[in-house]
Amino acid sequence: MARRRINSVEDIVELTAQVPWWAAVVAALVSAVALFGVAHIALPAVPLADSALSEAAVPVLRGLTMTGMVLLPLLFLSVAALSGWLHYKDQRNYADMFSERGRFLLQHLSWREFENLVAEFFRRKGFCVEQRSGRMPEGGVDLVASIGEDRYLVQCKHWRVQRVGVAVVRDLCRIAETEGAAGIFVVTSGSFTDEARRFVEQNRIAIELITGERLRQMIRGLDPTPQGR
Repeated sequence: MARRRINSVEDIVELTAQVPWWAAVVAALVSAVALFGVAHIALPAVPLADSALSEAAVPVLRGLTMTGMVLLPLLFLSVAALSGWLHYKDQRNYADMFSERGRFLLQHLSWREFENLVAEFFRRKGFCVEQRSGRMPEGGVDLVASIGEDRYLVQCKHWRVQRVGVAVVRDLCRIAETEGAAGIFVVTSGSFTDEARRFVEQNRIAIELITGERLRQMIRGLDPTPQGR
């Protein structure tokens, strides 16, 4: 998905969204137990005569460890809360595609939300989806959707005004040939140029161009009674 990093806050949100909320909760519990053991068992049991630690250093280290016992779990729990909220919001966005509000919402999603919406669509169609966001250069592959032995490359273009041109489709075709993909999907919240559509008709690689409105129709036709997870 063509995008430009704006600031470090966006990077933090992107990384947090990739962490399962339950994994962050487990990390909070493990860190609390581990630091409690260090503060109340390991440090007091250090034999001072055989250690480089002085009698003054042990209380200081114990105090730092006890502080970490509070702060580190709180950090992990904050990550869990944010991750859980982002997951809930993604599921709600998907469910909203079934209503007329979805047409308006589609134009106002962030690039991350739009990409997750597309990923969820492919998952519900039975594909195994790998998200490559942040690991590919600008204009690269956002998703890899696999079903059976076939792999399809997916690029998401959350462009509200600009139409997706032939250069985007052509570049993705080159990547598909290099990776041996069975085909490609280019999904946009907007539309495509006539030149891009003509390129699809003339190319031997299986290419599907999906506009925002068609994506909504495909989501609505896939599952008329969506259930939130």
